[in-house]
Amino acid sequence: MAENSIGDFDYIIVGAGSAGCILASRLGENKQTRVLVLEAGGKDTHPLIHIPMGVAKVWNMPSLNWSYTSEPEPHMDGRRLYHPRGKVLGGSGAINMMAYVRGHRGDFDRWAQTGLRDWSYDRILPYFKRTETHITGADEFHGGEGPMQTQPNPTTDPLMETWFEAGKSAGYAVTDDYNGASQDGMARLQYNIGGGRRSNSAVALLKPALKRGNITLITGAQATRIILDGKRAAGIEFSKAGRIQTAAAKAEVILAGGAYNSPHLLMLSGIGPADHLAKFGIEVAADLTSVGGNLQDHPSIGMEFARKIPSAFQAGLRYDRLTFNILRAYFLKSGPASIPVGFATAFVKSRDELEMPDIQFFFRPYSREAREWFPGFRKPAPEAMSFTACHLRPESRGEVRLKSNDPLAHVGFTNNFLSTENDRHALRQAFKISRNLAAQPAFSHIIGDEVSPGADISADDEIDAFIRETAMTVFHPASTCRMGADDASVVDPELRVRGIGNLRVADASVMPDLVGGNLNACVMMIAEKASDIILGRPAPAATSS
Repeated sequence: MAENSIGDFDYIIVGAGSAGCILASRLGENKQTRVLVLEAGGKDTHPLIHIPMGVAKVWNMPSLNWSYTSEPEPHMDGRRLYHPRGKVLGGSGAINMMAYVRGHRGDFDRWAQTGLRDWSYDRILPYFKRTETHITGADEFHGGEGPMQTQPNPTTDPLMETWFEAGKSAGYAVTDDYNGASQDGMARLQYNIGGGRRSNSAVALLKPALKRGNITLITGAQATRIILDGKRAAGIEFSKAGRIQTAAAKAEVILAGGAYNSPHLLMLSGIGPADHLAKFGIEVAADLTSVGGNLQDHPSIGMEFARKIPSAFQAGLRYDRLTFNILRAYFLKSGPASIPVGFATAFVKSRDELEMPDIQFFFRPYSREAREWFPGFRKPAPEAMSFTACHLRPESRGEVRLKSNDPLAHVGFTNNFLSTENDRHALRQAFKISRNLAAQPAFSHIIGDEVSPGADISADDEIDAFIRETAMTVFHPASTCRMGADDASVVDPELRVRGIGNLRVADASVMPDLVGGNLNACVMMIAEKASDIILGRPAPAATSS
């Protein structure tokens, strides 16, 4: 054994995020199986990770974050967009807003129509259910025995009903469960929370699994290269505390680093577009031109309206009250800080002829600038209400590319948002729908003037300019190691990297294209299904919902 080797394992998983934690737990169910999990970030010991309201702070903490920035976006006035990604045990599932959204059933049936027959909605629904215990128990669409807890927003704020009434008067449906029979319409956001705590795959699956003794978790360990033996993955090289170490994999290496980090590691290891790798002096092991391509994300716009009635949320951000509520949530698991800062959502169509909603709204009854305050010390944010709308299925495609052959340097990427007229039209319509919702009679008692961008912005070219100048993303990167039945895909329908044995990818990067909603639930489903594929276990019986 080499001096820098930490030994042999059956499986090596790179990334202890939403997918990696599930994979480790499931692959390690047999105590004779040895699993190594490498996480570049640290342990999830920061208390605000686990308190639902803490997301307002932790999502942007440099100590918990890769803090990626895109290259200048060619269709967005050359702006560089900030892209937070979790660099901590739990990955982005430790710093995200905890929204539990599976996507539209039509998304998965679309995947099946491309040759991915085992990824149809009826075949993947059991995997969603396997992870979950929904607060109301098991039914046709939800699990009741899974390790992770989910529930709708438990708030009693009357503005929830106002949101529903505004939607109905604007012509939209109201749905009790967008993860159930119908996604369309206005809804309470659902969350993976339970008992006043974030319930993610690190807490619900990996930590209990570590007690078996056959799973080794190493934090602060950044993978630098896949060790190849010819055309076979034999292990991983990683950096910890400035020292390069290696580990061998008897069975498989599984990448679960996400849409930026998984293609990055593949390319560093000589698996990717040969002409691109040659620029950095990297020997090509497999000329896979699709690695790092097909980058997709959900671009979003935000609008803000003055609020006539003071916000209880804003009042609760006064330092003394906030401190009390955080302590209450930490010790008693109750109170305002035990509820996520998100509020309500909606799934609507930008064009009537569409088969599925292509716009998702996030409604918050407080300002996007909401912050801690105290009289005479720091002013509170303006009293406002915010509408965020994202385009769920953009046509624009970006790419992830090396900027250096230094494995510890950040990878580069460009989203290429707003590159097609259909994409520009969808966000333009989202802008108009936001304004229309705010103008509904149900909101007349609480919504005042439009603060951002202002009522003077009305012509399409003015709206388009506002979108170019302000649009962001809701941080759902995917599809850079595309799964497909075709030879041009990066991984096959069983998530095996084409041309390299004993190597798989199981994270958001394998999605053929974006699903209609937040991605975290879908990533966990992929990991659940991947574990059965890897272990050769029969899939659960398909549903007939």
